[in-house]
Amino acid sequence: MSLRRRNAAAARLPMDLARLWAEAAMVMTLRTSALAWGTAAASEQALMVDEKQPAFAAAALAASTAAMTAMMLRPFDPTGVGYAAAGAWTRSLARKARANRRRLTAPRRRAKR
Repeated sequence: MSLRRRNAAAARLPMDLARLWAEAAMVMTLRTSALAWGTAAASEQALMVDEKQPAFAAAALAASTAAMTAMMLRPFDPTGVGYAAAGAWTRSLARKARANRRRLTAPRRRAKR
């Protein structure tokens, strides 16, 4: 990884982490309020638990794939490997959190009687 690309990855990682934190906080707030007000779907409680393991497994796979790719491209650049792995892990989890936020904030359709 060139110095310019490494600096770009180093600058992008804190922003990606902040975005992940904000999305996760929004999802937790939406789910907690829906459960407190009784407007959550019956399957939402199970979904909160069931989706974590596959999401973290996918993030770990993305991070290890990015690390191995970075290692093969630049074998003597451990900093670049770390940034590649951390970025892939963060983007994978942020994608799932963003999908949850969109699902939870989507307008509900009422069933016709």
